[in-house]
Amino acid sequence: MKNHLIFVAISTLLCSSPVLADDLVKLYGRANIGIQSKDDGTSSVVSAESYASRIGVKGNTKVSDSLEAFYVFEFEVKPTENENDGKTADNLSARSEYIGVKGAFGQFIVGRNDTPMKRSQNSADLMNDYTGDISSLMVGENRLGDTIQYSTPSLAHLQFEVSYIAKDNNKQNGDAGMSLSASYGDRKFKAMPFFVSVARDSKVAGQDVNRVTVQGKMGALTLSGMYQQSEKVDTDDKKDSYVVSASYKINDYNLLAQYQDSESEAGKMKDSGTGTSIGVERMMSKQVRMFLWYSQFELDNKPDQDHIAVGLRYDF
Repeated sequence: MKNHLIFVAISTLLCSSPVLADDLVKLYGRANIGIQSKDDGTSSVVSAESYASRIGVKGNTKVSDSLEAFYVFEFEVKPTENENDGKTADNLSARSEYIGVKGAFGQFIVGRNDTPMKRSQNSADLMNDYTGDISSLMVGENRLGDTIQYSTPSLAHLQFEVSYIAKDNNKQNGDAGMSLSASYGDRKFKAMPFFVSVARDSKVAGQDVNRVTVQGKMGALTLSGMYQQSEKVDTDDKKDSYVVSASYKINDYNLLAQYQDSESEAGKMKDSGTGTSIGVERMMSKQVRMFLWYSQFELDNKPDQDHIAVGLRYDF
């Protein structure tokens, strides 16, 4: 824990130093905390929850006119963690941590990062980081270390990504893995009003996965759909899953709805079934938003669950 405090202290000193004037170092993060009521079919509890709150340091520098080096060190912080009142290492855990280079050829990174499979869903998961996250019932949402990743430059809005995961990663069960994706369109719907991707995981975290994602923006309405087929490595037991979601923006409010159905029993719920979520966000500024959401899970082998939360998210 002492090392974690040193990291935060160094980051603070860096952000107060003149090096920031050259945009070489940036401290950033997100505080995302809510009051949540959970009913898992056997008990009901109300608690304060942190939804992937994080702090990180990133920077970049020009190596030459055509080459740039960069790095990211990001950690999840858990301000609501209650074991020993937060005085353990469990209060801080690794997220994306890598170093890389980029230029006209694209970019290479080495370290820990989201796989191309995970990145291929773009913003289709409107409940990302919350209880209704698609990872509750689906596989393929991996952020893995021991990774070498290459991304091509965007060529007429077409981009390819490939990631090699070494067998030393403890989720690989002694197998090296590959994650690949191809995407067309605009992830932020500015240059083009749609985004389409296909992705494939081979022996990644014990799973082979194929995924297709389609998103489109029409004025204030954004619609998304995702289908995937997965199977455990060295088996022929294929599992189908899909997600549909919609968001609608009204002034400072964003209305959210999402439905997922999965035959897989490898998500966070460790069961197959369906998940339905609705929510609303109110943007209070560019950095601050309030949220209210409700998620219901109808599981095949466990009691159904209901979750509702209200909270505040601050990005800096």
